Amino acid sequence: MAAAFRALLGIILKDLTVWRRRPSQAAVTVLPALGLVLFFVISGQVAGRQPVALVVLDDGPQATRLVRVLEDSDAYVVQRDSADQARRALQDLNVHAVITIPRNFDDAYDNHQPDPVTIEINNLNVDITYDLRRSLPAAITRFYGNQAESPLAVHVRETDLRRQDVDIVQYELLPDLVLLLTVAGFINTGLATAREFEDRTIKEMTLSPVAKGTVVAGKLLAGWLTTLLLAGIILGVAAAGGFLRPAGWFWLPTLGMVAVYALAASGMGAAVGAALRSIALVSVSGTNVAFYLFFLSGGISVPAFLPDWIQAIAHVIPTYYAVDALDAAVFYQSTDQLARDVAIVGATAIITVFLGARALQRSISD
Repeated sequence: MAAAFRALLGIILKDLTVWRRRPSQAAVTVLPALGLVLFFVISGQVAGRQPVALVVLDDGPQATRLVRVLEDSDAYVVQRDSADQARRALQDLNVHAVITIPRNFDDAYDNHQPDPVTIEINNLNVDITYDLRRSLPAAITRFYGNQAESPLAVHVRETDLRRQDVDIVQYELLPDLVLLLTVAGFINTGLATAREFEDRTIKEMTLSPVAKGTVVAGKLLAGWLTTLLLAGIILGVAAAGGFLRPAGWFWLPTLGMVAVYALAASGMGAAVGAALRSIALVSVSGTNVAFYLFFLSGGISVPAFLPDWIQAIAHVIPTYYAVDALDAAVFYQSTDQLARDVAIVGATAIITVFLGARALQRSISD
């Protein structure tokens, strides 16, 4: 038993040492996830508050109130310009629209006369155009709703299902973490396995007096530990920055789901590495599979809001359940559907580890 344990520990330490001495492997693992984070940050800024030029031709108190409403709006990044400056900014694509508060705005308001606020939109992008078309009427409605004698007889009462709002960048970080786990488990374990065949060191293991089960367990555990190490670093940085910080005991389901899914990804990597026996093929297939799982399980949006065929696929992909459990624990301090998510991801881990172990055993025996 002691000899088997020493052999197991030796295999794990050897794979960890090789991984540590190959920073390119860690880079290949982390860069796709970091690239997506950068994409989410940039797209979140673009899809959020739109830059607009505001031309104010009336300095009365009502016009000033409307300006304040527009500047406080979540839909705009407002810059005050003259009419000529705003026109040039729109032509040079420095702003998406020009909003003009007309002269005599206060006089028209006091006399209950129409006082149109105009907006000139560069409709180059239909998505941004629709946002602008909706946001200005919403801002004007809020302006009138805040008046002491509001002409609006209809008021909106909002009831949120969740206790907190989650920023779009934060929301996308958890699918990105699961993507990192998929790539890390798949590539780290797959490459460690494929390298044994390319370097022909698998023959040494075959001829050594170590049981095949010990070799298989060592390869799987080494891949799992490297995946957990990367995930721990990323999760620690995100928690320190306040982006992903579970409250209280909800760290337990968060870390548990990370560990279980990392094991599932490592088992998958071992199976593919033993089957392909090529570092290049494992790298390409691992990255592609990870991205397919990421997108098809709703990595870029809420799955319930996606087309029906994507929803159907998402409900048979383990990444969907891993993200669901992490969302509930990190953002909403909830255990809703946690048992279901753990059961499905745990079953996936058992299946992939079994497949990876069988593939390694057969490869060693060949």
